[in-house]
Amino acid sequence: MNFGKTIEIFSEEEYIDFVKANYIKNRGKMKKLLLEDIPDKMIERQLNDTRYISKVVKNLLSNIVREEGEHETTSKNVLSSNGTITSVLKQDWGLNDIWNEIISHRFMRLNEMSNSKNFGEINPNTNKFLPKIPLELQKGFNKKRIDHRHHAMDALVIACATRKHINYLNNEYAKADKKDIRFDLRNKLRRIENIEINDKKTGARKKIQVAKEFLKPWQCFTEETKEILQTMLISFKQNLRVINKTVNNYQKWVKMDNGTIKKDIVKQTKGDNWAIRKPMHKDTVSGLVKIRSKKVVSLSVALDNAELIVEKKLKKIIKKLFSENYDKKKILNFFKETGNKWNEKNINKVEVYYWENANVSSRTNLDDTFNTDKIKTITDTGIQSILLHHLQNYDEIKNEKIIEHPELAFSPEGIEILNKNIQNHNNGKAHKAIYKVRTYEPKGNKFNVGIKGNKKDKYVEAAKGTNLFFAIYQDEQGKRSYDTIPLNIVIERQKQGLPSAPKKNEKGDSLLFYLSPNDLVYVPTNEEKENHRLVDFKTLSKEQLNRVYKFIDGSSDLANFIPYSSATVLFNLTKKEQEKRGLNYTFQNEFGIGSPQSKNQKTMNGVMIKECCWKLKVNRLGKITELNENKII
Repeated sequence: MNFGKTIEIFSEEEYIDFVKANYIKNRGKMKKLLLEDIPDKMIERQLNDTRYISKVVKNLLSNIVREEGEHETTSKNVLSSNGTITSVLKQDWGLNDIWNEIISHRFMRLNEMSNSKNFGEINPNTNKFLPKIPLELQKGFNKKRIDHRHHAMDALVIACATRKHINYLNNEYAKADKKDIRFDLRNKLRRIENIEINDKKTGARKKIQVAKEFLKPWQCFTEETKEILQTMLISFKQNLRVINKTVNNYQKWVKMDNGTIKKDIVKQTKGDNWAIRKPMHKDTVSGLVKIRSKKVVSLSVALDNAELIVEKKLKKIIKKLFSENYDKKKILNFFKETGNKWNEKNINKVEVYYWENANVSSRTNLDDTFNTDKIKTITDTGIQSILLHHLQNYDEIKNEKIIEHPELAFSPEGIEILNKNIQNHNNGKAHKAIYKVRTYEPKGNKFNVGIKGNKKDKYVEAAKGTNLFFAIYQDEQGKRSYDTIPLNIVIERQKQGLPSAPKKNEKGDSLLFYLSPNDLVYVPTNEEKENHRLVDFKTLSKEQLNRVYKFIDGSSDLANFIPYSSATVLFNLTKKEQEKRGLNYTFQNEFGIGSPQSKNQKTMNGVMIKECCWKLKVNRLGKITELNENKII
């Protein structure tokens, strides 16, 4: 069914016949239409683009490192390698083993949180922890890419791979038989082991040479690599450009010095135009709406505006008393003589209507998120009643508790059933089909689109990723307070030449520093707070590096962080997703127990990061260049 019309779709056999009959001349499209699964690998066009980019970069680098007298397109100082070669070298040089050791603490922690061995266990052969990921989470998982430091490890392997390594391995993969082996390169690059075997023809014992793993670039290569990776700080590029002056060039007939006229490109000089480099707000525009709600007040307060009393019969009597020249005091005495009772009900407190003005509304599609609470945010009470009545038909009772099923009631099929029987849900009265509803919510952080015309009545919400400045203030006693500066305020301040974050907040607290996405912070211990000189930021220890976090985003007075080296989370599933996959963990992501987001406000030890962190400034090489000591408390 589709909007009241019945449409018949193809069966599997009919669909296959249709595709083959209509796309026989377009084999590529026919193959895609008959795919059973969406492919995860790169498509051919992406591979061609990557090949082209690699060639262009190779030529550009050749121009930088080409020696005098070289005329070749590719300089001899530029080597081309591939992933297979680096994989072999990483394995033979022991880097895969040290990578497992570096990332294993994250898997161990998940084992402790889940009280299981689902994320790895000790290998009895090596007596080392071997990380793994459960089968239901393996799709798209790559053990190397969960930590930013894998870029440094790959760069190290490429730097240590010589032309001899590349030539030898390319020859190894391309050889037709044993005669084509480059024994000269093999003996230089690999560890050679002499073993004895039985000759197949004579049966006698003979010695042969067997090539083992590649020799390391130097003796302590593996150990030093592990040490460097564990004490390495990651740098992140900042993109905080919010506004800048526009540069507009246009064509114009210009009179030249010799008196001739020529069409030329002229730079615009008049006007004060600014270009906004971030999205101003989300696409949805909301309007102010008055919502009639109920609250309980004293009878005395209710008499101040009797028209708003909910009980109609009580309201009628009170209005009649007012018409008979009773004032408020006489009416109170009138009910006091009856013991403040009316129709055997106590009316010391009565229910009245009131209007909420600080709400905004927008139209939204009816979907499976409309549970009872969300239905009550619909501005039309008649539609509220219809949807609640429909939702009740799908209720389930478990352990004497009513469990709602909006995912069934407002699925495409459920909405179709709703509109078929909409008259039954509306006390027998006709009603138009419901596909969209108008919901309201508190104005909150929404702001006006403009100040002129009807723009002042239109409200929008900041777009995702535009909270760029999380300001941390402190008072004279050293207590911190927090504020997220909205993008529209930042734009206005920057246009006026002011700093993005005010030096004082509304309380009069002084600005300590502000954080932007990708900024790094250090969480000191109690001893380090007392004496920050205990921390040598040029040589942070492994334990100290574990207390460096990256700021992700902020909202109001909330600030979210993740460990600086973490690129992706190992586990991030909501309760619904866990139920679908047959899982039942007490946590929803690797860093924040009970939260479905891949970020957290606290350290692994439960310390609130924003309350004590120090802001770090890191250069492109991962070196800490600045720490404002005067503002450390």
